[in-house]
Amino acid sequence: MTTAVDQKRLATLTATAALAGIILHHTEGDFVPNIFIVSRWALTREFTDLDAVEAWLDLVTGKKVA
Repeated sequence: MTTAVDQKRLATLTATAALAGIILHHTEGDFVPNIFIVSRWALTREFTDLDAVEAWLDLVTGKKVA
């Protein structure tokens, strides 16, 4: 994630997650360029792109109806 747009989007999603009590981690993997892990309590979920993270956050926070 090198573009400023992606960094801003990640920061926005991280803040949105935090407001819902969810922690969003970003790391770079060996075989996948970006890994996003969301966690709350002892529950975790892994995503490979920000679109999937955003869709999941919308689903669990009730912000948008798909």
